[in-house]
Order: sequence, then C-alpha cells, then structure tokens
Amino acid sequence: MLRLVTFLGIWSWAAAGFCAFTSDESTQTWPAGWREGLRALHDLFGCEGYNRGARPSPGTVAELLAALDMEDDGTEGSIDLQRLKRSYRDLSVKHHPDKSSDSGRRFQQLRDAFEILEDPVKLLLYDTGGLELLRRYEAHAEEVPQTENLEISHQISLEDAYAGGSYKLEYSRHVVCLSCRLQPRLPRCRRCQACPDEIEHRQVWVNSFEYYVKELRKPSPERCRRGTEFLPFAVERGSSSGDRLRFEGRADQLPSHVPGDVLVTLQIKPHHVFKKVGADLVIHLRISLMEALLGFQREIHHLDGHLVQVSLPRGSVLQPEELLVVEGEGMPLHDDPSSYGRLLVRFTIDFPDFVPSSAANALEEALRMAG
Repeated sequence: MLRLVTFLGIWSWAAAGFCAFTSDESTQTWPAGWREGLRALHDLFGCEGYNRGARPSPGTVAELLAALDMEDDGTEGSIDLQRLKRSYRDLSVKHHPDKSSDSGRRFQQLRDAFEILEDPVKLLLYDTGGLELLRRYEAHAEEVPQTENLEISHQISLEDAYAGGSYKLEYSRHVVCLSCRLQPRLPRCRRCQACPDEIEHRQVWVNSFEYYVKELRKPSPERCRRGTEFLPFAVERGSSSGDRLRFEGRADQLPSHVPGDVLVTLQIKPHHVFKKVGADLVIHLRISLMEALLGFQREIHHLDGHLVQVSLPRGSVLQPEELLVVEGEGMPLHDDPSSYGRLLVRFTIDFPDFVPSSAANALEEALRMAG
C-alpha cells in the first residue's frame, strides 16, 4: 500500500511538472507535429491549459474546420461564420475541378464540410450521430426525432404594434457541447455536464400473444449545459395580440435530435390612452356640456407622435353615446401597412353641478328655440 501511495505521489508530481512546463505560451510556436504529440501527452497526464485547441479526430468539429484550413480553438466561438465563408470561397476557387482534374475530391470535401458547419442543425447531428444520421436527416428529415417546441409569451407596447419595433428575447435552453464526448478537456466543455438520459422503449413479451412496452434509461455519453440565449426579432406594423413568430431550431438541443422551434406569442400591453379593437383604435375624451352643444376642437397626440384634429362644428350637437369616426387614423393593417383602420372617439359629457339662477332664464329660452 505504501508503495502505491508513493507511486501515485510521484506520478502526480511528474504530471504537475509536465503540465506546468508545457503551459508556457512560447511552445505554441512549435511545429504542428510536436503540438499533436503534446496533445496526446496532455490527455495522458490530465493537463488543463496549453494545447486547448481540439484535435481533428474523425467525427469532430475540428475535423470539419481542418478541411477548410481552420482550427477549432476549443472555445464556444470556434465557428466564425464570416471567416468560414471567406475560407470556403478562397479554397473552392483554388481547388475547383475546372482548374485541375485532381481537385474533384478536395473540392467535394470542402463543400461537404462547409454545408455542415454553416447549418447548426446539421452540425449537431453530425457531431452526436455521425455522418449516417446526417444523411438520414437529409433524405428523410421526419425520421429523425425532434425535441419539443418552446412556447414563450412576450409583451410589446401598443406603440411598437403601431409603428413596428425591435426586441431581444432572453430565454434558457439545453445546449449540446460540441465534441466534448471525445475531448472533454476543451475550454468550452468546462461548464458542461452529462446530457439527459437517453430513453429507449423495448417490447417485453409475456407470452405468444401479449407484450408490454418497457421504458429503459441509458446514461448519455454526450455533454450538455443550460445556457442563456438571446433571440432578436422584429415586430411588424399592425401586429396584434396572439400573433405568433416561429424561430426554427432554437429550442432545446439533445444529442441526435433536431432542435424544436421557439414559438413567440405576442401580447400587447394595455395603453393608458388608446385601446386596440381589431384594426381600429378607440379613445375616450371628456368634454363639457357647452362643447357638446356648441362644438369644439381638440388635438390628439397619436401613438407615433403626430397630431390628429378632432372637432365638432359649431351648430352641431353631440348626442349621447355618439361616436366620432376619423378614417385612416387607426392601426396599420398587418397585410397592407400602407392602409389604416379607424380612430373611434367616445365621449363623456361633464354636466355642471348647478345652473346659476341668473343664467337659467337665458338657457331655458335658448333650449326652447333649439326645439
């Protein structure tokens, strides 16, 4: 036992010394072959730090990036789409089959790698299920299981429903840590844990005529994390409560599954002045009895700040429960934002608490003349 403890102590001391030596940033200038050897030794000694880049092993993100002369640095930002597109464009021109009969295989390799890397769903399926699963998805997408859609309700202002607006939605979802099954010491794998158990359904026969289905849980070899996602989206002019926006493939990820969709249902918050009724806007105004009998003119500040003139000509009388309709000042139509609904003005008439006796006779005579 003493010898075992002594051996483990020496091993730990040697491993710590080796890791400390190879963590020197100056070794990053060493030839690629030496660095590959160091990566293997790092795995053996369990080192963290230097040589954090992923090895281009078969079936990994690093292998795909290597096909495009790029390196997987082991971080979550390894796939830079702008760099990816530039590299693909330059290499596809260089290795186009029209330039050389020997370039056909290299050109096909470039195209295959790029098509997987630029599509998050294909990349997830390739990394967790291999090329066979990816080809099955491309041929029969409905045969590949999908995670559940994520339903989210999001409130918007009436002003943005009228004029349009931009929002950024924050939500949480499961994310599969790419290539962490094969290379768990990559920097992007440090916050990752085991993915949810894989579930299998197996028929268990009781006799020749009866069976039942047994659910079996198997620990997943893949690594996952719970991450915060930010989903930018635009609210179109004329949007209504209940409108639903669909964002494909942005729901929870699971190994060998197509991610479900995020479904965002819009809810318009109550406004302190206007009420939306279909494509119309309703507003309540308080006016005096004199204004109801002799006419008035008001300015209403609309949702985007422009002024709307509302008036009753002198000589007209506003009847109880009467609506004043202003065409073209309602909500923009969702299908035709250049057209608008109506502005419906409802009135509350404030009656005086009393009529001075000095004015009562004159008021009575005026009302008798009006009929």
